Amino acid sequence: MKIMQVVVVEGFSDTIKLKKVFGNDNIDTIETNGLALTNQKLNLIAELNKTRGVIIFTDPDGPGLKIRDIINTYLDFNCFNAFINKKMIKNKKKVGIAEAEDEDIKKALIELIKFDNRAKSITWEEYVNNNFYLKDNRNKITKYYNWDKSINNKRLFKWLNYLNLKVDEVKKIIGD
Repeated sequence: MKIMQVVVVEGFSDTIKLKKVFGNDNIDTIETNGLALTNQKLNLIAELNKTRGVIIFTDPDGPGLKIRDIINTYLDFNCFNAFINKKMIKNKKKVGIAEAEDEDIKKALIELIKFDNRAKSITWEEYVNNNFYLKDNRNKITKYYNWDKSINNKRLFKWLNYLNLKVDEVKKIIGD
């Protein structure tokens, strides 16, 4: 399997892991060096996005979420996102892409998500009235997309809209 886009990861150990999973010639990465993301690096990511496209594949933790937000915003959400669920990582001391199982990584890079920050498919009133904010429902939604279940309601509401999901589609996910 060859990945055509450049995969944005946090560090060198993530690059090593992805090259082990896909082969040196089948994947290219760019590292953010964690939260030490510079304007120069953001500009390089933007240039790569214009020519090859990028996939943001950060660790399923707080810093990874922050890096994802910075890059998505910088690229005006014109890129792909890959997610891996924190619970799928067996190493509990460090939760990152480098510690993930090979098959989970492959699945994450197949099931890409493209956000659209202009989409407004669910109002806040609909979000609240349909109980999407309740913990059990949030957990079902985040599990469905391999998102970290600790994301807050504001972010979940925003991401559901960025996916342009309608109320009925979210209800199917939670089993209503």
